[in-house]
Order: sequence, then C-alpha cells, then structure tokens
Amino acid sequence: MKKPSSVFQALIFLLTFNSAGLSQTILIQGPQSGMMEADTVLVGGNVTVPAGEQLIFKAGTRVIATGHFGFDVHGSISAIASADSPITFTVADTAGFSNYENGRGGWDGLHFTGTDPYSDSSVFEYCRFEYGKAVGDSLEKMGGIFNIRNFGRISVSNCTFINNYAYHWGGAIFAESGDISISHCLFTENVCGQEAPPYGYGGAVCFRHSRPDISYCEFTGNTSTGIGGALSLEYTDAQISKNKFYENFSGLGGALGYLRSAPGRIMEGNLFANNSCLFFGGAIAFIKANPLVLHNTFTENNSYSYGGAVYCNDSAAPVIINTIIQGNHAGEGAQIYIWDILSAPEFYHCNIQGGKEAFGGTGGIGFHSGYSNNIDTISEFLNSGPHPYSLSNSSPCINKGMFDPEWEYYPDKDLSENPRVSGMLPDIGAYEYQTDLGSDLRIASADFRVIPNPFDDFLCIETGRIYPDPVSLRIFDGRGMLVHSAVIPAGGHLYRWNCNIDSNSRIAKGIFIIQLSSPYSQATRVVLRK
Repeated sequence: MKKPSSVFQALIFLLTFNSAGLSQTILIQGPQSGMMEADTVLVGGNVTVPAGEQLIFKAGTRVIATGHFGFDVHGSISAIASADSPITFTVADTAGFSNYENGRGGWDGLHFTGTDPYSDSSVFEYCRFEYGKAVGDSLEKMGGIFNIRNFGRISVSNCTFINNYAYHWGGAIFAESGDISISHCLFTENVCGQEAPPYGYGGAVCFRHSRPDISYCEFTGNTSTGIGGALSLEYTDAQISKNKFYENFSGLGGALGYLRSAPGRIMEGNLFANNSCLFFGGAIAFIKANPLVLHNTFTENNSYSYGGAVYCNDSAAPVIINTIIQGNHAGEGAQIYIWDILSAPEFYHCNIQGGKEAFGGTGGIGFHSGYSNNIDTISEFLNSGPHPYSLSNSSPCINKGMFDPEWEYYPDKDLSENPRVSGMLPDIGAYEYQTDLGSDLRIASADFRVIPNPFDDFLCIETGRIYPDPVSLRIFDGRGMLVHSAVIPAGGHLYRWNCNIDSNSRIAKGIFIIQLSSPYSQATRVVLRK
C-alpha cells in the first residue's frame, strides 16, 4: 500500500487537532477577499486579492500553505494582531527547504508586483513569517516573503521574519520602487543567493530605487553570498534609524551594503556588532554611495580580508559623524579600508581606533579627505544589561559629539529611546549616557516638553511637574553658544521664550538645545527653528 505524502499527513493532523480543539479550519485558493473567519487558513493553491478588495486575517490565525503557493495582491491585505496572539504565515511541510534549486519545503510569499496604485494600504502588525522561498523565473527570485514592485503603501511593524530564502535579492523582503515602512521587526536566519553567480544581495532585506524607512529593527544571523548580509540598498534614499545588526555575514558588507546611492536622508543611531565578511567590510560596504552616517557604533566586527568595520570603493564618500569605530578586526585596515583614491569618506567627532594613520587601502594610505575633532581612545562601554554597548559614566565619548545648525532633522532619541542629548553636547556613538536616575528631585526627562517643535518665534517650555527648588534654563544654538538663560522659580512649571526679544543676539534658523538644570540633575531637548 502506498504511504500517504507528508503534506497529506500534515493536513490530517491539522484537521484532527482543530476538530478536537473546536477551532475552525478553512481551505482557500483563487480570488479571495473579506475576513477570514478561521483559526487555521490552509492555502491549497495560489491566492489572488482582486483590485479594490481587501483580505483580512484576524489575530491568532495560522496561515499554512500546503505547497509552494503564495498571494498575488492587487488590492490590499490587513493582518493586524498582538504580541500575545500573532498571525503566523508558514508552510505545512518544510522537507526540502534547504534545497535552493526548487520550491520544495517553502511557500511563495506575498507578491505586490501588479498592485493597483490606488489600493488601500496593506498593514502587517505582529506577524510571524517563516519558510518563504523565492525561486523560479527571473521575476520570482526576489523576496522570500515580500516581492514588491512599484508600490509603496505597505507598513510592516513588530513582525518576525525567520528562515526565509531568496535566490537573488532580499531573503525576506525585496522592493523596487517600493517606499515602504518597516519598524520594530526581527529578521533572523534569512538567506539570499547561491555559492556561484548570481550572488545574493541583502540576506534579509533588499531595496532598489526606493525610499524606505527602517527603524528599531534587529537583524541577527542573516546571510548573503554577495553583498549585505542583512541589508542591501541600491539607488536608494533610505532612512535607517536605530537598528541593531548582530552576527550577519556576507562576501562584502557583513551587515549592510550601500551601493550607487546619493541619499538625502540619514543613517543614524545604529549598532553594528559581531558581523563579519569574507572579503571587504565586516560591518558595512559603501560602494559609490555617500550617506550621512550619524551616531552609530561599530564594534567587534570582522573581515577575513580587508576592512574590519567599514569599506569604501568606487568614489564612495560617506560623511561619518559622532560615531564609534573600535575593536574591529581584519587582515588589513582593521577599522577602515579605502580601496581607491577617488573614495573620500569624511570623519568628524568620531572615536576611531588607530586614527587615520591606521586606515588601509590605496585611499587609506593616501587619505586626503575631511578629518577633524576625532579621538582615539577606549570607549568604555557598560558591558552589561540590555544595552551592553551603551556608555559607562567614565566614557571619554560623553559630550564629545557635535551639532550642525544645517541639519534639518536631528534625532531626539538614542538607540535605547532615551533623550539623544542629556548633557551640554551629544555623546559619540549610538547611545547617549543618561544622568537622570529617576529621583523625585531630578529633572524628569519623560515629562520635560518644548512646544511647538519646529517653532517660529515663540517656544513654550514645560518642566512637566513642580519642583521644590528653582530650575535653571539655558538655551544654546547649534554651535553650543548660549543665547538665553533664565530661572524657573520653585513651584513653577512653565516658561515662554520669545526668541526675537529674549536672547543675547540675533537668532537664526536651525537647531537649538534647551537645557533644564536643578541641583540634582539636568535634562536636554533639541528643537528646530524653521
């Protein structure tokens, strides 16, 4: 007698289990829309969401493909859940997933490749995506879970992407002309590429010709065979804010590959630790790219060849400010390797181990670009707790950063979501040392507000609570020059500033630092005059 297939066995198990648990299972394929009123949704064939329609999955639903099937989305999908009751997208039988030559063991993901440009937004919150597998013809080899083209109304937040694969670009997510938002997500153990060409770009995520926002995500243990073990950006203007990159691996750019891009938005507040590459750039590879790199930390990354942390090639000219580059390792250029003399990265107010004298490569030996107010010393990380790469109270990086009045958008928080500036000046690195320990007599950073922000002429400063001692108020411009000072008396909680009248000099547009001080502590806010 012929044994039943593993897929058939899985379906029997699911149906038996659901019957015993009094839950509901439905089987879908073809055109679908409306609410999926079931605890388990079996995908028995390719599904299409028609233009103008919405497919809705409720919290706690398990969406299980019975084969290499996927969703072709012309309308929209709503998959909004919670941390306690996530929505899971997976496959019934994972046997054969490690064979990247075919679709066995995986499902075919979510395709937004012919989506109506006027469709409602697709929203995914608290979803788990696993065993997506992008194989097949040339248009299907990208994005193990999301394959997006010419569509930007997609929001992905608080989701987990684990064990997904793409043959060419984006192990979990690929987007071309896709200006989407990704926040508070975990990407782990995703893979992109083959051992031979075509090599993989972006072990977890790949964007081309796009303008995405990627913030507060964690990328760990992702792999690509080409460039960007976690993330690849090409012809892209990305906002890359407050992400953690751990233990990713690639040929070039162990965590991130930034290619052929002249972004207007910044890469700020990110942590790169324990990433590695085979050839160039243990943490990041800049290839003909020139982003502003602000308040990042690169440490304990490794290249088996060149550039333990940062690699620049083909006229790359990133501007790197308030950043720690320390404790990285490579055969040559342990911290930074600059391949060619046409590449001209700039460094300001950074802590760089070995200084520019330790740069590797032709462009490193003949380094000729901007380099000022940098230090070379041990950063003194805390090395404990949930943020081990935050600064200890004796760190030489405290108050050694810079403001630039020309920066239109300066971050108000650090990687731990604490205030970005807690002293006279910002600290170097992804974390800001915090002096507010929470005493009732200390200035409460959480309550301290300045409104509006940005402002024109008038600014209202609220302490948020009444203090038994006078509170000192000082206002500095972006260069650190004092432009106004005052005292909020004991029992007071509000101060109004007219910058045209109450100031030491003429006030220009740009960044201002508002500092409140008591005998016990101080707190700082950054505002913008437009």
